[in-house]
Parts: sequence; structure tokens; C-alpha cells
Amino acid sequence: MDNFNILERQKTHISLSVLDDLAEDFEDVDFAEGGVEDDEGWETEDEGGDEQMESSRDDSELTFSKHTGSVFCVNLDPVSNCLAVTGGEDDKAFVWKVNDGTLLLECTGHKDSVTCSSFSYDSLLVASGDLSGLIKVWKVETKEEIWSFEVGDLEWMEWHPCAHVLVCGTADGNVWMWKIPSGECKTYQGPGCQTTTGKILPDGKRAIVGYEDGTVRIWDLKQGSPLHIIKGLDGHQGALTCVACNKDGSLILTGSVDCRAKLISTVSGKVCFDRTSDISI
Repeated sequence: MDNFNILERQKTHISLSVLDDLAEDFEDVDFAEGGVEDDEGWETEDEGGDEQMESSRDDSELTFSKHTGSVFCVNLDPVSNCLAVTGGEDDKAFVWKVNDGTLLLECTGHKDSVTCSSFSYDSLLVASGDLSGLIKVWKVETKEEIWSFEVGDLEWMEWHPCAHVLVCGTADGNVWMWKIPSGECKTYQGPGCQTTTGKILPDGKRAIVGYEDGTVRIWDLKQGSPLHIIKGLDGHQGALTCVACNKDGSLILTGSVDCRAKLISTVSGKVCFDRTSDISI
């Protein structure tokens, strides 16, 4: 009642809208006796309340719980979308059915956290790669390991869009490409700094690779030479974090820690659009 009288005496100095806001704020306050109070006399939530706040609603239809640590990557098979491959902190990758969580394949033998895992274009093969650079390829149907190779610290990995060819980028700046399972190999040397992201274009003949120094290179995979190098003012001023392309591969979109996104023509190597993010890092 004292608080109400105080407000009554001060209402000539407070607008009705403010009073309405105060009323809404007080509506959910519990003044029940016996609660835990802070220095200003307000009741705080007890431990039971904290537990209720921490509990989150789970709307998932299925939970796959074979991993014993954080999960770092997940991909669906491109043919049916019925299989998933996940890699995690437990140094393992698992292939499992998304409809019921049935485990089909456990990809073991890795030396570090599995951060890259994906299916080949026809879903017949699955690759898993760990932070140490150990890459393994498995045949999904027979569950056998058919190829493995060890490179430097692995940054990214992806399959060719229409062949059993695997491409990856490493911390030393090199890009590797193999035919699977023969292991025939090509390497593409970068500018002497880490390659941070990469993508093979839909034509299967070119690849986009981003580097730590902000450079973007468009590689001719057959010739092993860069078609275009986007750097300086046209390039990014920080490490690239992601690249994507349109359906025919004529345009690529790049993102970087410099908070900029660039739309680049793969034909001319020219920047078509440069967008600055409003969010700073």
C-alpha cells in the first residue's frame, strides 16, 4: 500500500503511459513470503526455477546419440536423402538412417576430431576427414574402407559433383585432388597461407578456393593453374569463411571475417557486387 501511495503522490509527474508500463512490470512479480530476496528486497528464483528455465523444448522427431562428444559436421546422401553421415569430437564418423536412427557404418581409425564428412555424388561412397589430416573413404554398401591418405591439418573437404574425385584444402595453403580409389593425385599450391574454404563449380572443371589473406582463386582443375586471382581491393581484407555459387557456376558469393560479401563473375573474375555487413566482429 505504501508503494501505491508514493505513486499516487508522484502521478502528476509521471505520464499515464509510464504507469501502464509499470503496472505490466509489476504484474508478474511474486511477493510471496518465504522467498529468497536480493539486496533490494525483490524475490529471486530458487534452484527449482533455474532448472525449469534451463529445460528446453525438444521438437525433434529423432535423436541420434551414438556420438560421445560434440558433433562438428553432418551431411545427407544426395540421391535419396535417407542417410546421414556425422563426424564429431569423439574421433568418429557414423552413417545412419534418418528415418529411425539405425546405424549402418561406424567410420573408425581417426586420430583427431572428425570435422569433414560427406557422400559422393551418387551416394555410393562416404568420406571422413579429421583435424590431423587423415582422410578415409568407405563404400557404403559393403561398409569397407577402400582408400585413405594423410595430409597436413585439414581445413575443408568436398566431393566432385559428378565423379569419384575428392578435393580438400589444408592449413599449409595446398589444395589436394584425388581419384578414388586409385589415389591418382594433383596438388594446387596457394599463396603461402592457409586455405580456409573451397568449392568445386557445377561444371566439375573449376574450383573456387579462399585463403587466409583474403585472396580468392578460381582454379582450372585440369591444367592446375589459376584462371583468376581476386586480391587487393577486389579481394577480401581478412580470411574467407565461406563460398557458394549459383546453379550454372557463373557467379560465386564469398564471405569473410572482414564483414564483407562479394559477388564475383567466374568468367571475368570481376567483382559484380560488394556488400558490407552492418554487424562488426
